Amino acid sequence: MLRTGRERAGLSQEAAAEAVGINRVVLNYYESGRRQVPLTVAAALARLYGTSLESLLAGEERVGSGVDVSGMLFRAAPRDLGDSAQGGLRLFEQRVAEYVELAEEMGATLPGPGRSQFPAARGASAKEGGWAARQLRHHLNLGGGALGDPFQVLDEHVLIWRLPLGADLGEAPSGFFYNHPQAGFCIAVNSQMTLGRQVFTLAHEFAHAYFHSQNADVVVSMPGEDHGRERFADAFAGEFLVPSDELRRVVGELATFDDLANPTLVVHLQRHFGVSFATLRVRLLQEKLISRPEYDGLGEASPSRLALALGYQVHPADLGSYDLNPLAAQPTRVLLLVRAALERTIITPGDAAEVLGTSTEEIRQLLARPGAADEDRRVQQDLEDAAFGNRER
Repeated sequence: MLRTGRERAGLSQEAAAEAVGINRVVLNYYESGRRQVPLTVAAALARLYGTSLESLLAGEERVGSGVDVSGMLFRAAPRDLGDSAQGGLRLFEQRVAEYVELAEEMGATLPGPGRSQFPAARGASAKEGGWAARQLRHHLNLGGGALGDPFQVLDEHVLIWRLPLGADLGEAPSGFFYNHPQAGFCIAVNSQMTLGRQVFTLAHEFAHAYFHSQNADVVVSMPGEDHGRERFADAFAGEFLVPSDELRRVVGELATFDDLANPTLVVHLQRHFGVSFATLRVRLLQEKLISRPEYDGLGEASPSRLALALGYQVHPADLGSYDLNPLAAQPTRVLLLVRAALERTIITPGDAAEVLGTSTEEIRQLLARPGAADEDRRVQQDLEDAAFGNRER
């Protein structure tokens, strides 16, 4: 029944196993009956295949639940997607459906289809993309400086998931935008890319949400596609993450002391904008502040070792590998909803783990409220003494 359900869903063993976080060989053992499948894994697979565990075990055909989200995404892709990407799209469909179902059960109000306050982008020039980024920053009151953690900042405005969509970007998207009829603007970022690229992709998909959603409910981004809206979104992402006016201002101050082609100066610039060394390097070239040979020369530097030598912490986006906490891959609104449902005993920890695609250990982390230690109290008391020490009694 597990094998039949997977085949009906059109997924390979590798794609299905990756989507639920198990090994393909282990899934093969489950399907062949050589190993007993845990109930939680069976339930996760049933959800991935778009059915209930009871229906799956009874061998019933998958019953459509309305909009075929993963099918829409698959058809919107500019070229054929690999097995891992297809599994990722099905996983996204499952995550959004479970969020909507839980929100309705909790009596929470869902926004409905997202609506941008901006007119649709008409061109694909870097100038228009940069203008759009400045307008959106102003609209969201983000100013012209560093964003901090873009995932946390932008999570207030759209639902953002980080999901495994495939490591081979020749047959997998870097991310996609989907305007869900109930949940509104949703963005998925491929978690199998480097952190720096994940951040750039997030900003890229943000452009699609606010400047292309007027004409398209779905935009799937794949590297190498030279469509106008993709060029627009690339220009938008660069300006959104590192605004050109602020970049030129800071460069004007620092260039007095050193050459922009010096990687040490780029590491200092990095700290101002809070982005990866690679992103700063690209932006300097885009703004014609360095030449192509200088750009290539900066690529030979080790930003992580330079940062340590200068007394900085290494920026996570400068590391090749990046361990993402499973809870950090979820939209904040989803985490808050799940936590509220747990506290009201509407769902069990096992249900919550299925909704989030995490283990029960992560669910315990979500519910944890550790008490303040002596050091925590000392720090808080120290600040209270500074803030309230001179008030009138």
